[in-house]
Amino acid sequence: MSDSLPAFVPEEAQRLGITLPPEAWGKLAGYLDLLLEANEKFNLTAVRDRDEAWRTHILDSLTLLAGLQDLTPGTRLADVGSGGGLPGVPLAIAAGPNLAVTLIEATGKKANFLRECAVKLDLPNVTVVAERAEIVGHDAAHRQQYDLVTARALGPLRILLEYTLPLLKVGGQLLAMKGPSVEEELDQSQRALEVLGAGEVSVFEPYPEDTGVRKVIVRVTKSRPTTKAYPRRPGTPKQSPL
Repeated sequence: MSDSLPAFVPEEAQRLGITLPPEAWGKLAGYLDLLLEANEKFNLTAVRDRDEAWRTHILDSLTLLAGLQDLTPGTRLADVGSGGGLPGVPLAIAAGPNLAVTLIEATGKKANFLRECAVKLDLPNVTVVAERAEIVGHDAAHRQQYDLVTARALGPLRILLEYTLPLLKVGGQLLAMKGPSVEEELDQSQRALEVLGAGEVSVFEPYPEDTGVRKVIVRVTKSRPTTKAYPRRPGTPKQSPL
């Protein structure tokens, strides 16, 4: 296990039901080193304290593992608006080679950082696409090709649905990390859910109640193909949400 792994990390992970082998924790520590080092050169995260970064970035990302049970070889996941690689890189490390992770990030500097992470951390299951989600959503190599899509800090739910659902296969699932205002966001997202082909929607709380953390994960199963009209042109989903 990495010398840079704080003692509280495996303890808090266990409370969250997260169990990983030592080599995975070592790679996660290495990724955090790269993230915080790059953050000194250009903005990737507002969190600069290493212990806080373990909690708010790494462990928080790993709460999505509950939605990634029984992965079969070749399972594809797209992380939309990946930024500094969250939650995509931690999930690629934790899930291992059965999960092929595509990190979609439009900002060139951030995309280059993600490519550097994939090389330095020896993550052959990671691919980086430096393009806007609205463009990727119409690319035949990506449109309706993914079993899973993740999104973290990507904006209101009715906007991120247009970025993400076109990428999902029918039967695939979106896992969106949201805060305690999610009920209001869901109420505002009914048209987007209908138009974009969503089926069952559920919300689960990954943190035990006594932690005081009120983050939730919204799981949206895709039940119908997304019509060719979506996603709309770059910028339109944010300017004129469904």
